[in-house]
Amino acid sequence: MIDLLLKHRYSEYGLLSYVDLEFAFSISIVAAYNVFYPKIRLINTDQQFGIFNLIIWTIGIILAVIVVKNISLGIGQDLFDGTIITFIQMRNRSTIFFILYFVDVLLLGLTFILISELVFYLAFFNPPLIWINNFLSEYLFICNLSYLIAILTKRPFRSFFISIAIILFLVSLELIKLIYIFNYFLPLDLILVYLAYKSFKRASI
Repeated sequence: MIDLLLKHRYSEYGLLSYVDLEFAFSISIVAAYNVFYPKIRLINTDQQFGIFNLIIWTIGIILAVIVVKNISLGIGQDLFDGTIITFIQMRNRSTIFFILYFVDVLLLGLTFILISELVFYLAFFNPPLIWINNFLSEYLFICNLSYLIAILTKRPFRSFFISIAIILFLVSLELIKLIYIFNYFLPLDLILVYLAYKSFKRASI
């Protein structure tokens, strides 16, 4: 089932291109940090962590935009044209939701974390592990909200543009120095995925 969904979402070799892109993102984190601190491989001060966190936040936004596009043209399109029925006939709705959610959201996010940790290790770069919480809080908030919107609207392009509007709003919060609030969004992320799950269970298809 997962293999079928991977091919449906990413085509035969599409997932490899995302892995390549995430390697590029991970390398760019180290390179961007070295622009500010070219001789440092550790994060020891609040200022250094602030720069690192800003880089992670920016990369997270870019990755989230890619995933939001996949969500809108994935589950949003499946609900719109009725192809979701094919998957539901293979499993019950609860199982289908969690498999879809893993393929659409968690797979790319967790792969990025693993690749980044590998790149950091090879680069002798040692950021505190709290960066994973900060990345996931922001990434899951955007993706889970987009997932909920796609299920409720059942319109791929409408859900995509609504999600992009939300992302632009979040970018505006960065500009007024409220970026730190997203580090505490993990409980809200769980609520959003629960609401998406309930909406998917009750959706008329």
